[in-house]
Amino acid sequence: MKIIFFIRSVLMTFVFILGTIFFSILGIINGLIFKRKKAQDIIISNWAFFACRIFNVKVNVHNPENVPKQGCVFLFNHSSFFDIFALASVIPDVRFGAKIELFSIPIFGSAMKSSGTLPIARGSREEVFKVYDEARGRLQNNEKFALSPEGGRFYGENLSPFKAGPFIFAITSGAMIAPVIIKGAYEVLPKNKFISNADSWSREVDLYFLKPHSVENYTNDNRQELQKIIYGQMNAKWTAKN
Repeated sequence: MKIIFFIRSVLMTFVFILGTIFFSILGIINGLIFKRKKAQDIIISNWAFFACRIFNVKVNVHNPENVPKQGCVFLFNHSSFFDIFALASVIPDVRFGAKIELFSIPIFGSAMKSSGTLPIARGSREEVFKVYDEARGRLQNNEKFALSPEGGRFYGENLSPFKAGPFIFAITSGAMIAPVIIKGAYEVLPKNKFISNADSWSREVDLYFLKPHSVENYTNDNRQELQKIIYGQMNAKWTAKN
C-alpha cells in the first residue's frame, strides 16, 4: 500500500506546484491592481486549504476561543513547512515571517511580497529588526503575524530555545502574544523532504491555541522573563500526550 501512497503524493506534489502558481498569480494581480487585504486573505487561506485537501490532511483546532480578535503575534513551534498550511487554513488574515531566500523564487516570491509576508534575513540581526520596525504600524492596525521563536524548523522532544526577536517585536508594538502549538505537521512533511504525506493515506494536524499574553508590563529589560514564561507553557503543551 505504501507505494500507492507514495505515487499519490508525487502526483499531488505536481498538482500543488501548479496550484501554487495559480494562487500566486491571483495574489500578484490583487496586489498590483485591487490592493484589497480581504481578497489577499481569501487567496492565502484557499491556497492553504488546497494544500491540506490534496494531501488529505485534516486540521483539528483546539481552544479557538484563545485566538485574539485584534492584531497580535502568533508564536508557533516550527517543525515543518506544513505548519504554514495548517495555521493559514484556520486563521485567514495571518501573515508569516519567511526566510528571505524564498522571495527569490519566481512568481511565488512576488506573491509573498504582495501579500505582506515579512522577509527574514536570518544571518543579519539588524535586517530582521529593521523588518520588524517597518511592520510595527501594521500590528497597531490590527494585522496578525505568525513567527517562529525557535528561529527555524526544529523537531525534538523539547522545543528549541527561543530567540529574542519576536518578543521584542511584540513588546515594542504593544501587541498581544498568542502562543500556538502545532502537532502532526512534521509527520506530514519532515524537514529536508519535498513530498508531503508520502507514507500514509491521510493524517491529522492539531493546532492548540494557548491563552494569549499581554505585553503591557514588559519592556526589553524584563523581556527574558516573558520569554521564559511562554517557552515553559509552549514546551509543556508540546511534550504533553494530548
